[in-house]
Amino acid sequence: MRKKFITGILSVASAALITVASTNFTQLKAYAADDDYSYVYAGLTWHEYWANENVYAAGSDNSSDEKDTHNEYDKGAFDAVSRATTNHGLHRGSFQCMAVIETEDGTKYELAGWNEDGTKITLTNGDTAAFNKSKDGASIEYNGKSSKLTGYEVTGIKYVPVKVKTSELSDLKAKYKVVENGGALFGGYSENELSSYTETADVTASTNGLKTAVKNADGTFSFSAAAAGTDSGLRDKPLAKASDITATVNKKNSEKNATGAYGEFLRVDLTGSGYGALGDKMQAVTWTYYGKDASRKNALVTYGTKFASDNWMHKTNGIQLGLTESERCKLPADSDGTGYWTITLRALGYEDYKVNIEVTDDNIALVKEKVSDTSKLDAAVKRAEELKEDDYTKKSREKMQEEYEEAVEVQNVAEYQAEVDEATEHLNNAINALEEEEDDTNYAATYTLAAILALIAIVIIALKIRGYVKHK
Repeated sequence: MRKKFITGILSVASAALITVASTNFTQLKAYAADDDYSYVYAGLTWHEYWANENVYAAGSDNSSDEKDTHNEYDKGAFDAVSRATTNHGLHRGSFQCMAVIETEDGTKYELAGWNEDGTKITLTNGDTAAFNKSKDGASIEYNGKSSKLTGYEVTGIKYVPVKVKTSELSDLKAKYKVVENGGALFGGYSENELSSYTETADVTASTNGLKTAVKNADGTFSFSAAAAGTDSGLRDKPLAKASDITATVNKKNSEKNATGAYGEFLRVDLTGSGYGALGDKMQAVTWTYYGKDASRKNALVTYGTKFASDNWMHKTNGIQLGLTESERCKLPADSDGTGYWTITLRALGYEDYKVNIEVTDDNIALVKEKVSDTSKLDAAVKRAEELKEDDYTKKSREKMQEEYEEAVEVQNVAEYQAEVDEATEHLNNAINALEEEEDDTNYAATYTLAAILALIAIVIIALKIRGYVKHK
């Protein structure tokens, strides 16, 4: 009996031990799974970024042979955006986007960022190259060789927070530009309301916008939809919240920033003292269309957009958002774009910023007015050309020169009248904002000398008068 009792106790104890051991193993396995992920930033192309988001044409990288009003290809889906220009777009593309510069000798430079005055670029391999801009165009000087810039493409977002299995991190790094925690994030350069930035990566499981990377059987990676989170992904920085921003739904017949100026059918500008901080970090934008549903509960469609085609930030005119009829944006059947929309901006280190708008027929430019009158633009260009450089400060001249180059480009390629009108306004504003160069003349010394001479003259006159009176 005692033997059976002892055997029973041993059996129970063994079972308990096995249960405990099994439980501990399960828990350890769970902990190991949690710890078996790495959190990094990765550069994703547009179609990779949007692939598993609930947006129109999600994941498509179809291109289009149709050019926009700037003679560039941006009407495809989520393929690269061409920006063959020496003016707007070059440095702004480096704030949050991957960009590639091509020169006439066939070299392609993968751009990471610019120095403060825009004379040097940092490449993704850490090297630097000189950027030279003149009236004849721009050129890149690298390793003692100079070649003229012929193309510029914005291909995607360079700092997307990503969760990846640690065992697959090396494979991810072999295929993508990856910044691990502790690494530097940087971009752009400061001008007016926009500021360059340098941050330190600190991605966690709670980082806002986090995507999970999944390795496919063929060795490629897919990325989940962005998850909402409470961390910024930036070291020693809480998740920021945008503020002091005013949204304006532009009108198609407006004298200022008219919808349709660049071929878009709907345009919203975000201005106010807070737009610059958000614009510096802006990465992606979605537009959700509810049609006539004022409650915004039943979405008809959501569009994902891409920088330099639909999303833009200007040094003084705000964040400029637009929708263009393209492979990535087609209105639902029996819809004209009027009604209720929600725009959501995603930005590095920020919680998602949402804007609700109501769109009327006055805001929709589906039927675009072709160019009919360029006389005012021609006059503004001539006015700029007749200015004397030495009369104005270098900084204000450079700002005006940017608008002048943009206006000349519009003269050559504009398809719509609204585009001509906007370029005219921007150039005239830049001319009116020119600051006169201060005269180096030492007026204090001149006034002192004049006072001394006047005093001498008074003394001489007084002496003559005295002599004359004495003589009398």
